[in-house]
Amino acid sequence: MTNDPSNPFDEAAEAAAADTDAALAKDEAKVRTLSWEELKKKLPNPVDQRNIDQLVAIVNGATEHNEKVAALISNVSTLGGTIVKVLSNLR
Repeated sequence: MTNDPSNPFDEAAEAAAADTDAALAKDEAKVRTLSWEELKKKLPNPVDQRNIDQLVAIVNGATEHNEKVAALISNVSTLGGTIVKVLSNLR
């Protein structure tokens, strides 16, 4: 953007663009994907870490989507608390 002395809005537009860039960079950092290892470090409880390993095994398993869903449903009572913690760390 050029600074035309006859345009009084140039400075405000540049400041708004800088604010937008900063806000987008902050939001982009929030969306960055955590590795399973990074996530395990955020959940130092050994039970949560074992549950994360179990979740990873289910998700990465060589099974059909429906079988993965069924495995999660059958384990929801033991994995539910960890799933909530994981999702809380992702927002």
